[in-house]
Amino acid sequence: MQKQDPNILDVTVRDGGYLISHKYTPEKVAQIAVGLQEAGITHAEISHGVGIGGRMMGFPGLVDDEQLLEAAKEAAPNLNLTIFISPVEIALPILPGLLDFFEIGRIGCNVNQVSEAEKYVQKLKKYGKTASIQLSRCHALPPEEAAKGAKQAVELGADIVYVVDTFGSMLPEDVRAYLKAVKAEVKVPIGFHGHNTSGVAIPNALAAVDEGVAWVDASLMGVGRGSGNASLEKLVAALQERGSHSAVHLDRLARAAESLLGIFGRPPSVNYGELLLSIERIDFSPVSFLDLCAHAAGTSLEDFIMQTHHKMKGSLVMTEDHLKETLNEYGVDYQKLVEVLKGQ
Repeated sequence: MQKQDPNILDVTVRDGGYLISHKYTPEKVAQIAVGLQEAGITHAEISHGVGIGGRMMGFPGLVDDEQLLEAAKEAAPNLNLTIFISPVEIALPILPGLLDFFEIGRIGCNVNQVSEAEKYVQKLKKYGKTASIQLSRCHALPPEEAAKGAKQAVELGADIVYVVDTFGSMLPEDVRAYLKAVKAEVKVPIGFHGHNTSGVAIPNALAAVDEGVAWVDASLMGVGRGSGNASLEKLVAALQERGSHSAVHLDRLARAAESLLGIFGRPPSVNYGELLLSIERIDFSPVSFLDLCAHAAGTSLEDFIMQTHHKMKGSLVMTEDHLKETLNEYGVDYQKLVEVLKGQ
């Protein structure tokens, strides 16, 4: 039996929003949606980068999620839309106002904190929507922990489970190992979302396809948080070389990517700090703030990251408290540093 082509989910709007401080206009989102639909892409994620309600949580943004979703749906009615949900209380009352626009709700939670997704899965199922749980920061724990998280996600009712390489730390052999472990535990469709910090987003996506994922994420021009995601047009080109996704018009997809230059200015790029975090399998943003902390401490960025990493003690995310502890050892007051930076 011929293997079915995996669904490609475009994350240009959601993940790419990090490059422009999430300041999309409905017109720009409509432009992206039309380009994707005309190229034959079937699924796209339209929501604030940090999740629905991002503006209400105090993150930058020009309009609310409903306006972005409405613009995309009106401009490209055949494009199936997804939304991203962070497990925060503000997301629950927002959901009912978005039901006319999306088919899949994707809940992002740390791979070892899957229980946080429960009430959001229940709400999506109540509304007749497909629930996907994104196992964020999988790269920070071994494959067996990802498998454990995937099993818990399915027990909560997830229809789809995603392995997420949040900071681009994986290589193709890692992708295969994580997906094999997850497949051994769950029978629901599995997806893969990777980042390009180490420059292997396309090989990683292809490795995921080889492992039989039902979903793989990519974005036009590779736009996304930090170093970006797998380039959608390059991924489609590689897949078509393998004989799949023939319904996608690569020429139209390339033109859609070129049109983004007016929105983003340039594709995402990698810097030394992001590479260090990727190697250490640490998640922190913005990396530029770590540069400032290291400078204030009078040490190298590499040493500052390593010392702070030791203080994380198993935490998957580098926090303000970890930074305070490291800076304190150098005699630097964190709060005063922040006040100085705000005054610049």
